[in-house]
Amino acid sequence: MFPRAPPYHIVVSRHQRHLLFLLLSPRRCPFSGASGSGPDPTDLWIAKLVSTVFHLSPSPAIAADRIAPIRHLLSPSVALAALRRHADPLSALAFFELSCSAFGITHSAAAFRFVICSLCQSGFHDDALKVFYQMANEGHGIEESFLEFLAVSCIEAGKLDLAVGLLGRASEFGCWYQSYTLNNLLSLLVGRNLVNDAVLFLRQHLHSQFLTPDTCSFNIVIKGLCRLGDIDAAFNFSDQMRSFGCSPDMVTHNTLIDGLCRAKQLDRAQELLQRIQLDGSSLPNVVTYTSVISGYCKMGKMEEALGVFSEMTGAGIRPSRVTYNVLIDGYGKVGDMLSAVSVYERMLASGCPPDVVTFTSLIDGYCRSGWLDDAMKLWNEMSQRELKPNAYTYAVAINSFCRMNRLNEARKLLKELKGRRDVMPHAFIYNPVIDGLCKCGRVDEANVVVLEMEERRCKPDKFTYTILIIGHCMKGRMAEAIALFQKMVSSGCTPDSITVNSLVSFLLKAGMPNEINKIMLTASERYIGLDKPCQEIPSSLGKSMGISVAM
Repeated sequence: MFPRAPPYHIVVSRHQRHLLFLLLSPRRCPFSGASGSGPDPTDLWIAKLVSTVFHLSPSPAIAADRIAPIRHLLSPSVALAALRRHADPLSALAFFELSCSAFGITHSAAAFRFVICSLCQSGFHDDALKVFYQMANEGHGIEESFLEFLAVSCIEAGKLDLAVGLLGRASEFGCWYQSYTLNNLLSLLVGRNLVNDAVLFLRQHLHSQFLTPDTCSFNIVIKGLCRLGDIDAAFNFSDQMRSFGCSPDMVTHNTLIDGLCRAKQLDRAQELLQRIQLDGSSLPNVVTYTSVISGYCKMGKMEEALGVFSEMTGAGIRPSRVTYNVLIDGYGKVGDMLSAVSVYERMLASGCPPDVVTFTSLIDGYCRSGWLDDAMKLWNEMSQRELKPNAYTYAVAINSFCRMNRLNEARKLLKELKGRRDVMPHAFIYNPVIDGLCKCGRVDEANVVVLEMEERRCKPDKFTYTILIIGHCMKGRMAEAIALFQKMVSSGCTPDSITVNSLVSFLLKAGMPNEINKIMLTASERYIGLDKPCQEIPSSLGKSMGISVAM
């Protein structure tokens, strides 16, 4: 509640005092009828006085009482001038609402626009939309440019639900809006994994006479559907394009081919590629071919991948760095390092400089083949080329050192990583070292690595905790293992059945039934499925390193 204050305790100038005397006198202000091409000087003075009274009043109700004696002088033009004197948008909104409710002012369209723009610029989009809908309900014409401004402002602020609701009602205001606004909205929806919302919005408004989608609109939705793996729906949208005067372009075809390759439907991807070649309306480019090559590489079909590569170069299309990286990564994953190195040499000969992804793929390939020393030679070559390893390069090398029980060398890389503030650490980099130390019985050293990890603000994941819990149990440190389990739960990291079953098994062997009951109670509260038998913990790198380092 505002503190009470004596009425009209306002500091004003000599000219304002004179104007106040005129305004509060029984006679009508002699300047009220002044006219001119610009703003009426009297209106400006009245607006200045009204806004000053409003600002210095402890509450809107008191402000209304103080302004009441001159309410007959308030007009839409005075109200607009007073609104423009409010630097704070919420204060402007409060005055806007007060002038409507207390003084019956019918605001002009300019006043509505001023309040809406002020609110949007300060991030109060919910309030701005309420004022906008009031503006429409009062019969003010809505300009298409203003509708688009409001929609784009909501989109850029991340208020996608407000933008969807606003554009969905565009027909009510008789407004068209440009495809740019639509595409901006669709892109943000897809980018935030709200693909179904983007699809639903476009489907609902495709046949609206107030919306004209373009090829880009369809491409955005097709990309989102391909990302979800719903290839058939993506093709359905592609088929609808022509009925709206849009033609599939190279982006459309590349997106569909990439979606098919990611879904491992390589036969359909090849068919579409051949159809594009025969059609001739949009010739395939390096992105098209690289998508197909990548699809074959991910399936380990290197002969087919090389065939598509040869077809691409035969068509006069120059491979990109990504194309070479995809092939190198593919050969490395199937253990064919001779072919991987051959592609690398061809890459250099063509004048295409390698990047960190190139070296990470080669290092990964050598590590998979057990040639760790050759991998580290490439590590040094990276430095000579002034290329710095990224998080995945460190993960590949560290995991390989740990698999070969070369833990000290793995720890050296972790120390090197500690000095790299430009690399964001991940749990999957540290887990192999922690796992290796625990398996060797060096649990105290494993704890030190976890502390180093947390110092870098890298949170342990469920693999980290499970490795540590089993490591402590193997050393007979049951109290520490239980404490780690409790820390895991309290940190918001939900243990899975492997974690719980492993700990329960060790507690059972240690004859600690009471602790077992506590662990099981915690597990039941977390809705962890315990019907699976206890099994060995998976590789500490596990799924994390299943990511292709080439794409």
